[in-house]
Order: sequence, then C-alpha cells, then structure tokens
Amino acid sequence: MSINLTRRDWLVGSAAVAGTMIAAGVTNAQTVPAPNLNPTPKNPIRAGFNENVYGHSLKAKKAMEKAAETAHLYDFFTQRALKDVISKMENLPTDHIAVENGSTPFLEKATYEAAIKQGKILTTNPTYSSVPGTAKLLDIEVVAVPVAEDMNIDLEAMRAAMTDDIKLIYICNPNNPIPSTIEKNALREFCIEMSKRALVVIDEAYYEYVNNPNFASMKDLVTEHKNIIVCRTASKIHGFAGVRIGFAFAHPDTMRKVAGRFNLSLSNVAVAGAVESYQDIEYQNFIKKKNRESMDILENMFEELGLKYIKSDTNFAFFHAGRPSTEVAKKLMEHGIMSGRPFPPFTDWVRMSTVKPEEMQYVADTYRKLFG
Repeated sequence: MSINLTRRDWLVGSAAVAGTMIAAGVTNAQTVPAPNLNPTPKNPIRAGFNENVYGHSLKAKKAMEKAAETAHLYDFFTQRALKDVISKMENLPTDHIAVENGSTPFLEKATYEAAIKQGKILTTNPTYSSVPGTAKLLDIEVVAVPVAEDMNIDLEAMRAAMTDDIKLIYICNPNNPIPSTIEKNALREFCIEMSKRALVVIDEAYYEYVNNPNFASMKDLVTEHKNIIVCRTASKIHGFAGVRIGFAFAHPDTMRKVAGRFNLSLSNVAVAGAVESYQDIEYQNFIKKKNRESMDILENMFEELGLKYIKSDTNFAFFHAGRPSTEVAKKLMEHGIMSGRPFPPFTDWVRMSTVKPEEMQYVADTYRKLFG
C-alpha cells in the first residue's frame, strides 16, 4: 500500500515512534539515539556507508570509557581476553585467530603476499574494493570475473579463469555492493579445491546479518585446510567503523602471512569495547531487528514501484533505478539523503544502506516523490 505523508506528518509521527521505543525499554536509551528528523545536505541521513547507525552498545561504551583511563599503558591481556571470547563463540583455537584494526589490514597483507610471489589475483566484479584497490597500487594484475546473469558470484566462471600464476583468490560473501550470498556447499567445495592452488580469502563482513539457510561461514575449514583465510569485522553490526576491530581465522602456518606475533597498533579502548560487544547478544539482536524493519520498508517500496532488486541478507539494498546512480544520489542529497557511490558496470543501480526505520520511511517516501 502506498503511504502518502506530508513532511510535517512524517516528522511528527516518527518523533512519536522514537519516543515510544525508548519509553518502552526496547533497549537502553544510550543505544537508541534519536533519528535524524530534519535531514539536510549538510546533515544528511547516512544511507550510503553500510554503518550501524545506532552506535555501540551501552556495555561496549562503558568498557571503552573505562579503558580510556589506562590507554597510556600497553595492554596485551585484553587482546588475549578478546581472542578467548571469539574462540568460544566460533569454536576455534586461539592460535587460529588474529585481531587487527578492522579487516582491512588482513586483506591488504594477503594482497602483499600475492605481490611477493609475483602473482595475479582472481576475484569477481563488482565486489568490495580493498583487495582490487591495493592490487592496483602494487601494479598487480587482477582477473575480475563478472557476476552471473542472476547477479550472484559465478564460481564456475572463476574456476574457468583460474591459472597457475594466480596466487590469491578473493571472495566477499555476502558480496558488496550486490548483497548476494553463495550456496554454502558450492562455496565450501570451491574453497577446498582452490586452496590447493592459491591463497583463498573469504570476506564475511556482513556475516552477523545473514538469515539464510543456504549460507554458511567458511571458518570451520581453516583448521584442516591451509591457504584459507576468513575475515570478519566489527565495523558493521557492532558499530566499530570508526574504532576499528577485525579478525582473521586461519591455520597458524597461514596466519603468519597476514598477522605478526604481537600487535602494538591495536587500540586498547577498541579491544575493551569489542570484548563486551561480542558478548552482548541482546544488543546484536536489537540491531538485526531494526535492520529488518528498515529493509522491509525499502523492499516494500521496490515492490510498489516495480523496481528490480537483490534480496538482501546484509544492512544494504541494491536496486535497479533505471537511471544513473549519480543522478539519484544528487537528487536525494538535495533532500538530505546520502546514498551509495556508483558501482560499475551497474551504474544505473543504487546501493542504499539501512538506517533507523523512521529515517528509512522518509527515504522511501522521498524516493517515491522524486522517481515514483
């Protein structure tokens, strides 16, 4: 059903919803900041960066505030505590786990490893840009296999493109900007097969958002199969985009390629927050619930307007606007909405991140008004 609201109606209604959420004790008021009820180009709704717009959980925030009091000291003990937490959650030995400032350092070091071996990199197109971007800086050839017609990563085409001089295979699952996932058995078979020929890196940045029986993490492979690395990040559901915590799961022999013995660059404050955040399941469930509410608003709009879109298990949508994404971005920004950048070759598709449901409703209503 089409929702026709004036801007005033929307502002009043969403303010009431926000107040109810806090009063009803859905979660701690600290983790439910007020929605952006008056977006402008200078203060836009941030629907372009795939962030957790609610921020850290209260438990994580308190831990970080306390850790800041001793941030002038080295603290290897909290790093060990974080590894222990992740070890229990993932059922992996601690020597199969490394912690870094986000997942980016692991992706970059894996790319450096390919450069050292003077090899090429195999990936898909489009995908997350960290590995291809680093490869470009290092003047490494990237074999980028286009996604299939259904816009899923085409494992068979990647097999066909494999050569002996490829030293790194990079797969983002779910993918980004296309939020498609790879069927778990097919990916598992691919990883085991290809790890005998090259280093295989699986980027699971959006792992926590996935609710799909056809999906499975590949982290269980790392105990028995060398040359497989699984990367995770706290930048998404945990809200650590500006604080930086990430993980690599790999066999100890493989881990040496992407992680050092000690990590002095880690922030004690970030590590302390992550220890609490990863154990705060209630908060993670709250974020997933709100993400689903916002995704439903977007998908309802797509259905109503007859727009083709990819079913998402992440915190962003990818839909066919039928016009240049730059045009969409420009017009939305005039109304205080930031959307994703262009992603060639799908330049008439738009990536839209979920935000608070109240903000998402404004985004959907504004899009209808502009392009419906």
